[in-house]
Amino acid sequence: MMLQFEGVVATGSAALDSGIGHTALKTLNDVTYLYSVTGPGGGIAVWKLVEGALPQLQDTEYFSGTITFQVGGIGMPATLAGDDQLVLDVRTATGLIGYDLNPDGTVGPLQETGTLTGGGDISALVQFGDILTIAHESTGQIATYTVNGDGTLSLSASIAGQADSMQVLQAGADHFVIAADATTGTISTYNVDQNTGALTVVDNSDALATLGIASPTAVEVVQAYGQSWVVVAGAGSNSLSVMELAGDGRLIPTDHVLDSLHTRFETVQDLAVIESDGHVFVVAGGGDDGVSLFTLTPGGQLVHQDSFADTIHSGLQNVETLSVAHVGDELQILVGAQQDEGLTQLSVSIADLGIVRDGFGTVTGTAQNDMLSGSILETTLMGGAGDDILNAGIGATTMHGGAGADIFVMQYGSDPTTINGFQAGTDRLDLFDYPLLRTPGQLMFIATEQGAQIKFLDEVIVINSSTGGPLTSAEVFGAGFGGPDHIPVDFGDFGGLEPGSSDGVQGTVTVASEAANPGLSDAEIRFTPDGGGTISVRADDEGRFDLGLPSGTFEGELEIIKTYSTASYEITALDALQVLRMSVGLDPTWGPATPENLIAADITRDGMVNALDALAILQIAVGLPTAHEAEWVFLDDDTDLSGITENNVSYETGVDVTVVDNVISTDMTSILLGNLEPV
Repeated sequence: MMLQFEGVVATGSAALDSGIGHTALKTLNDVTYLYSVTGPGGGIAVWKLVEGALPQLQDTEYFSGTITFQVGGIGMPATLAGDDQLVLDVRTATGLIGYDLNPDGTVGPLQETGTLTGGGDISALVQFGDILTIAHESTGQIATYTVNGDGTLSLSASIAGQADSMQVLQAGADHFVIAADATTGTISTYNVDQNTGALTVVDNSDALATLGIASPTAVEVVQAYGQSWVVVAGAGSNSLSVMELAGDGRLIPTDHVLDSLHTRFETVQDLAVIESDGHVFVVAGGGDDGVSLFTLTPGGQLVHQDSFADTIHSGLQNVETLSVAHVGDELQILVGAQQDEGLTQLSVSIADLGIVRDGFGTVTGTAQNDMLSGSILETTLMGGAGDDILNAGIGATTMHGGAGADIFVMQYGSDPTTINGFQAGTDRLDLFDYPLLRTPGQLMFIATEQGAQIKFLDEVIVINSSTGGPLTSAEVFGAGFGGPDHIPVDFGDFGGLEPGSSDGVQGTVTVASEAANPGLSDAEIRFTPDGGGTISVRADDEGRFDLGLPSGTFEGELEIIKTYSTASYEITALDALQVLRMSVGLDPTWGPATPENLIAADITRDGMVNALDALAILQIAVGLPTAHEAEWVFLDDDTDLSGITENNVSYETGVDVTVVDNVISTDMTSILLGNLEPV
């Protein structure tokens, strides 16, 4: 999928062509119009988008009167009681200032609606239904207003906050406003009551802290693949971040990419996200004098498709604003830049878009450009004749790209993946889900009679070439990896890093995926379906977790890993004394040891209770280093422990479960190794 330069359009007026600070799209009577807005002393140009051609100039409007030099260069579409407007940021206004938009896209009279609590100095505006959410720059407030039947506005709620980019998105039954502000470096989430307009802050500081987004300049949202997605551009971090918006307003990071020599979004200023025929595309640009195009996978990963660098014919020096529209069989990208006049049009053909499909067993595509994804179970992906994107699942995945330029996207932590029919120089292998992988030199690349085998950490990829002969690293990767650098969004993905420690619950623990689980706070939850790959997720501080399984019934093993929190002081020198008594044949001070006591005593996990266990427990109790750290073990609540003795501490962790439609419910026994308690 390639970015195609189509041309540059301009009105011929410097006031309308230079310093375009904002572009906005509006569809009226099934025709899409683009409105480009300049700053003080400028105005608005209206462009009609036409398939297969450059935009046609539809109308112009110069700022005049009292607003001439007070306009901030922002134009945001809104609908007030059925009347469409292009709302402006006017510093000295007291009400909502905007031009009426006529049915043919032309600009009508200038209107001022009511008196806004924060005035007309607006830095961002979004709307859903009859509720407007407005960021007031001068007062540092984000307010919601109800649009009345006569088009007037009534203040609903107000909260301290700043935003120069804002979007609204539904997740579950609720609506959420995502606000980004480059000056303060903040990204905020607000739950908006759709009846009253009341704003409630959702704390996403922990999720955002792991991403390291600096100077967030733009936020875009989309609903696709049955989920709600948020994409944030960071100018200071040269980054694009993808997050899933959960039904409770939590942001769950799924990808974080940095600009590289192969992409064009350094100091990114704007981005656009669009869904077309079930596929999601992301376009970004900034100070890198160009534009980059990505596809968003159902797992929330950005796959780089193409980047276009500025030429002597285009106008992409320091991209300031961009908009993307679906017009016929193409995506039209209209870009305004700081150093160039007019709007540059790029296009992407989507005439051959195919299906988006996932599953297990055999997943078959079409002769068009499909996106197919594997599952937790063994899957075969049959791409067909198009330029396909094939995403490996957690389970063993076999991929057949077929004819066309295919992209094979690997998933870290999956079972072995096999690629058949790889076309050197045409197909592409995307390994950016592998943590800290930057060059092919980090891989173990082994040429085979039929192609190659690639190993990285515990990952294994078998590639069978389309010619049936061996492949070299240069034939698979060329001069190196293309695309951006992907940064891990969950440091647990490195493998070997233990979950964060926290308090636990000794004894019976009810595991319920749809409820809080106090005994599972911050634990790693692993589910391995029969015949499939292991899914690993982290429970939050209340023990809630989501395996993210597809609909259906899956049988398999549930394993829980949880470390000990020294802040709880549950392990003391008295525990070491009890184990020492047991190691010499004495009972604990409260009486005979139970099987659970014996399991807790064997902290070295060598199958016996002895003085080495007592020493390790004492070291933990007094804060000394030890080779045997304390941890929680979780057993099937129905496990028969009657055969356990001081010299035979043998048991299996985990439990066999049946998961129905992503819901899991079972009871387990939780034991803290090193903590001896009477029962």
